[in-house]
Amino acid sequence: MSGRTAKADGRSAVEAWLDRVKPELQPLVRRIDRLILGTMPHVVCAVKWGVPFYGLPGQGWIAGVNSFKAHVKLVLFAGSALKPVPPQGKRKNSIDYRSGEEFDEKQLKAWLRQAKNLPGWGRVS
Repeated sequence: MSGRTAKADGRSAVEAWLDRVKPELQPLVRRIDRLILGTMPHVVCAVKWGVPFYGLPGQGWIAGVNSFKAHVKLVLFAGSALKPVPPQGKRKNSIDYRSGEEFDEKQLKAWLRQAKNLPGWGRVS
């Protein structure tokens, strides 16, 4: 994704980020975004370091999403504590989704439900 967004809190900052993702990856980032919002109804959204973060007050940041040239990466900050453990990342806490690739929505929802009950990363105000 070209041009990073400065740190900004709120849903409007995430929507602006989603709008700038490459057209061929937008269906993936929007689907992930909808699943996060649907699975964690009280989620707080922010753009930090140029990417969307999703967290819960008093618990911390639960997930982050980034868009690259040919894939979208979802990071679950408590990933190594999830069952099954996500397949990628040094800490086994991320999943790469490729353009046009179908992903296991049921598994992603299960990870999100688990993650929202685990300590997150950092502090969400």
